[in-house]
Formats: sequence, C-alpha cells, structure tokens
Amino acid sequence: MGFVCRHSRLWRVTWALLGVSLHGYWLVVTAAEQTPAAGPQVSPIAELIQPGSRYPYLVRGGDGRTYMSWLEPGPGQSTRLRFAVYRDGQFATPRTIAAGTDWFVNWADVPSIAALEDGTLAAHWLARNGTQTYAYGVRVSCSTDGGRHWSRPFWLHDDRSASEHGFVSILPQSRGQFLAIWLDGRAMESTGDTQLWSRQFDARGRLGKEVLIDKRVCSCCPTSMTLAGNSALAVYRDRSAQEIRDISYVKWDGVRWTRPRPCHVDGWEIPG
Repeated sequence: MGFVCRHSRLWRVTWALLGVSLHGYWLVVTAAEQTPAAGPQVSPIAELIQPGSRYPYLVRGGDGRTYMSWLEPGPGQSTRLRFAVYRDGQFATPRTIAAGTDWFVNWADVPSIAALEDGTLAAHWLARNGTQTYAYGVRVSCSTDGGRHWSRPFWLHDDRSASEHGFVSILPQSRGQFLAIWLDGRAMESTGDTQLWSRQFDARGRLGKEVLIDKRVCSCCPTSMTLAGNSALAVYRDRSAQEIRDISYVKWDGVRWTRPRPCHVDGWEIPG
C-alpha cells in the first residue's frame, strides 16, 4: 500500500491504494482534489484487477503520467506482473509486463515500474536463482511502445550467486537512462554483510558499470530515490559495526556517489 502526492498553486491530488483481504485483494483508488467545490472521490477498480492480486506500486513517471503495477495470479502456478496508466480520470486497461513460475514473491520486496520523459518504461521483479529461501535476483524488462511489447528480461546485477538481491529503486534519468539501486548479498558468504549497489541501464538492456555505494547496510529494509536538483538522492537503512541502523542518504551527480551520511542520528540499535 502507499500514496503519492503532487502539488500545484491551485490544487492538490492525493492518491491512495487500499488493499482489503477477503477472498483476495481488491484495490481502491482515492483521488482527492482539494477545491471548494469538490471533495474526495473514491473509485473502486476491482473490475480491472484479478482476485488474489496484491502488492500494488504507484509512481509518477518522468513523462508526468501516473503508473500502477501489481502482481496477480496467472495460469497454473505462474505469477504475472501487470500495470495500468491513469489518464482522463481513470486507469486504462491493464497490460502484462512479464510472467513466470520461478518468481520470489514477498510482501516487503515488491516489483516496480518507472517511465522516462519520452514514455519509455522499465519494470523489475524478483526471480529465484537457487534453492535456498533467499536465493533470488532482479530481472528487468523495458518497453518503448507504451507497454504493448516488452524486451527480453535481463539481470540487473552481474553477480549470479544464490543470495539475496532485491529492494530495488529505479529512477528515470536523462539521455534515455534509468538509474537503479538495490540491496545485494554477494558478500554474505565471506563477510556476512548485505551491500548497497547501483548501476545505470537503458531500454536496450545496455548496462553501465556496477558501483558499490555502501559495503554494510540493513538487509531487509526498502530503498528509495528521488531527484534533487541535478542529482539523484537515495535513502536506505544503514548498518554500522556497532549495529546502529539509522537512515542514511547518498547523492549521485551522474559520475559518482557521495559518502553515506545519516539523515538523523537516531541511534537505533538492532543486534544480529
């Protein structure tokens, strides 16, 4: 569940996704335009979503459109990643991004979608790469025609070890590039640490160099990114040698990441 808020001088629109577990998940979209003449309007979109669907993700794309992605049951034992675009006061007919039977589906680590200014799309999901419980990696696919066709999926990371790779954030950049960060367990066997990595990619699946941002971070907390002027600002839960797990931030100037700094020194200690 989540929300996205956008502002202008005259109005504010608030989005909310509500999930209610009954015989499955039903999604409700709330769009509230704060003007004297109009109050909140709640519009159910259950007719667009299959029963059993879950884990919605809502985002404003670089093209100014609002996108929602989610997981839903597919034929047999498969899972499908679907998305829809909000336009003219309603969500358009959903389209399927990808489907598979070997996916890692988890309530805390959900797929996402992102859009460049020209409408080029990128989406990610998690697929198993081993038999252990947390052996999975990040798969990415892109579309240049509004989601009608999607590219052959590729791995976001070079590492293929049977370890955790997830909690991804993808941010649209300029010149046809997406910037991604993720938590990576490639060093778990040798050091016991989860790391934060990043790289750029484009719709053709051309991958930039992997960059290690932080060599020791919390292994089970989501990441997030946004634009901050001409830089990308990323936040995540850090992990010190003393097991202090405060929220840290880093900035990307298009060439390198800054050193991690705490957003606030909370001193949140979680052993183990």
